[in-house]
Amino acid sequence: MSEYHLWLAAVPAPVPEDEARIYWNLKDLPTPVLDGALERAAFLHVGSWRDEHQSDEPRSGRCPARRIFERIFFLGTIDRYRAPLLDTRLRDELLRLHAPRPGDLPAPAADADALAAFLTAHLGRYLLPEESPPSLGGAE
Repeated sequence: MSEYHLWLAAVPAPVPEDEARIYWNLKDLPTPVLDGALERAAFLHVGSWRDEHQSDEPRSGRCPARRIFERIFFLGTIDRYRAPLLDTRLRDELLRLHAPRPGDLPAPAADADALAAFLTAHLGRYLLPEESPPSLGGAE
């Protein structure tokens, strides 16, 4: 069974659409602007999940980290490829998605206050989901 980790990367500038397309489609092609942005990004570990936390219904993953990942993925790929802009509306939506729900399965998750502080501190940046920060070398 696979385990997935969600780190939110708050990057300082928009990601070019061609590089965002490569990112979201998991292509192994060069993304120099995105790579540089991720090196300068702030990161927060939001949580992790396993296969059983996934759901066929959008935004209904059975743990906070999965719901947040699904929303950012949707925003980053629908209409055009991009890193979604973190504004107050998105911050509030992500905080609602982080709140526990009756059908949630147990899964590690960031403290709600830590998530709120991270999102508020990085308003105006662009969010991307990462498995781990570059400083961890691809492993948590």
